[in-house]
Amino acid sequence: MYRHFFFDLDNTVTRSRSPVTPEMRVALRNLQEKGMDVIIVSGARVEQAQTQLEKLLCYYLGQNGNHAVDGKSGKDVWRHALTPAQKEEIMKHIRLIPRTYAVSDEHDLIEDRECQISYSLIGHHESLEKKEAFDPQSEKRKELLKRYPLNSDNVEVKIGGTTCFDYIQKGKHKGFNIAAFIEHMSWDKRECVYVGDALFPGGNDETVIGIIETVPVKNPQKTLSFLQNTLLSAR
Repeated sequence: MYRHFFFDLDNTVTRSRSPVTPEMRVALRNLQEKGMDVIIVSGARVEQAQTQLEKLLCYYLGQNGNHAVDGKSGKDVWRHALTPAQKEEIMKHIRLIPRTYAVSDEHDLIEDRECQISYSLIGHHESLEKKEAFDPQSEKRKELLKRYPLNSDNVEVKIGGTTCFDYIQKGKHKGFNIAAFIEHMSWDKRECVYVGDALFPGGNDETVIGIIETVPVKNPQKTLSFLQNTLLSAR
């Protein structure tokens, strides 16, 4: 039985930038009531993740784990901020990618989250329906990265969310930060599991493979089924 449950957020626990459903929140709370830890690992800011989860008291690894917060005490565990030089290198790559998609708000494409820069091809706050229909298999973004690779010793890019590229410090991806957090907490990796929708090559969950056991899901409904089965077996 697992004791420490790591979850991606968008498309795994919630829909993109959307509030958690009552059923999902109950399932997460049931895990905690059974003495298990819930850790949210997201490309989003910690504050955004907390809002979507209605301030669930758990551990938060925001910005692909580069901002770690103990949700119970509210204190930072660490914060790996991008340097100005790293941000400029990221912006240079973003400028290489042609803007060929319809955009409602040109000012809604790039978010500097301090430890990560996220670039949405159509807009972070575009309608949920458009975002989910834009690139459901991530093929458009895979092709763009193939045509415009980021070759850098300082930063890297991963496919994140429904429409985004997530830019972070080189090597400071989810796998690295999850391993560091487990060591910080003195947990046993064999008692940890990660649930995410982007475990495919190039996805921002892929780097967790080989760190701890992983469970691929396609949407929050699949995550809820996994949780419900886990809770049944824990009785």
